[in-house]
Amino acid sequence: MFSILSLSLLACSTGTDVKISTVNSPPSVTLLSPGDGDSFDEGTVVYFQAKIQDSYEAAPDLEYIWATDIEGELLGGTPADVNGDIIYSTANLSIGVHLVTLTAWDSDAASSSASVQVEIIDLPEDPSIEIIHPIGNEEGVEDTPFELAVSVWDARDELDALVVDMQSDLDGLLCTVNASAEGLAACATTLSAGTHFLEFTVTNSAEYDASASAYYTVISLLDLDDDGDGFTENQGDCDDNDPTVSPSQSEVENGIDDNCDSVIDEGTNAYDDDGDGYSENTGDCNDNDVSISPAVTEVCSDGVDNNCNGSQNEENATNCTTFYRDSDSDGHGDGNLTECWCSAGGSSGDFDVTNSDDCYDGNSQARPGQSGYFSTNRGDGSFDYNCDGQESKELSQLGACDGWGSSIGDCTLDTSGWNGSIPSCGNSGNYLVDNDSCSGGCCSGSLCFCCQVGGPSYGSQTQECR
Repeated sequence: MFSILSLSLLACSTGTDVKISTVNSPPSVTLLSPGDGDSFDEGTVVYFQAKIQDSYEAAPDLEYIWATDIEGELLGGTPADVNGDIIYSTANLSIGVHLVTLTAWDSDAASSSASVQVEIIDLPEDPSIEIIHPIGNEEGVEDTPFELAVSVWDARDELDALVVDMQSDLDGLLCTVNASAEGLAACATTLSAGTHFLEFTVTNSAEYDASASAYYTVISLLDLDDDGDGFTENQGDCDDNDPTVSPSQSEVENGIDDNCDSVIDEGTNAYDDDGDGYSENTGDCNDNDVSISPAVTEVCSDGVDNNCNGSQNEENATNCTTFYRDSDSDGHGDGNLTECWCSAGGSSGDFDVTNSDDCYDGNSQARPGQSGYFSTNRGDGSFDYNCDGQESKELSQLGACDGWGSSIGDCTLDTSGWNGSIPSCGNSGNYLVDNDSCSGGCCSGSLCFCCQVGGPSYGSQTQECR
């Protein structure tokens, strides 16, 4: 190859005129990556590397454009470096197979191109979700924690950036959690009793979401047969911790509702059958009659032990009779001491008369109608034995003699009575009597007393009263 200087010298040496011209070569374009036919997921950054060179111009001075057969010219990019290296990146290529072409030209508009085919793969916009728990016939128990779990995936986001909501149609939102780097999202929670419609929703950073749902039954604590007697609380077991208590049991006298009918000890002596507040065990002698119990007032003459005390003669019973105490059994009662009974007797046995006219109940001789006289008081210092309110003396007059006799039998009594003064009740005195049969002891010497003092018939006399 001759240089321009050699051509000039040759022309001079021959003496011939030589016209010199140059031919401009277009720049060279070489695509280094990606490889022809490579594919990329939607949204992935694709890096295009190329080298451009020119015989006369420096690479940074060359012009170039990137274009695809689908989208046309691709904007952006920086000039080639001094070595002609170009790097162009984009994540905005549309879905499909692109023929990407790099065209470079020099200042004389000479150009050349190179192309590569790449495919942009359509990625799903929504994430995906799969339920791990609950599945199948899994069931839970009220107030017992249960782990809800799903597996999630997304074509665009890192898995631990995905957010999962877990909610129930009965209990509302249960959990909001981020998935793990492996795409597992779990939440331990307790659920109320019932059949839940659970919905799990995963959302990616582009606000696209996906959902999965499942039914999950939570058994109520009231539906568990804790004591193994064949009945749960919802089936009527009133004590699900005691196998001897259930609707199938017979009631026994133990203070417990054995058969769970909300009644304790029915059919036993401990139960108040008639509802009067007393059972046979607490003293009801007729537990089928509400009018008979220890709390009822006795009724006289109805032939019934109304208050169950074993007697039908009750003090202050309905229709009772007022009895007065007759402690001296004279048939007359003390008006100051009364008791009301169905029949005579009372608390001491002495309340057995219905009159109250005894003036002193400590002496049976002291009573209305007493006709006798008594030399001693009736017991309380009084001699009123006939209860007329006064002390009546049996002998209440003074006696007198009409003179002295001169011979035996010559004696005249003017008035029989007390000699000198009338003694009070219970006291003694001399009483004058006519003694016509005066004999030994009546005379003194030749004289006899005409009026004897305390003669043989009376002697010294005590005043009696009533």
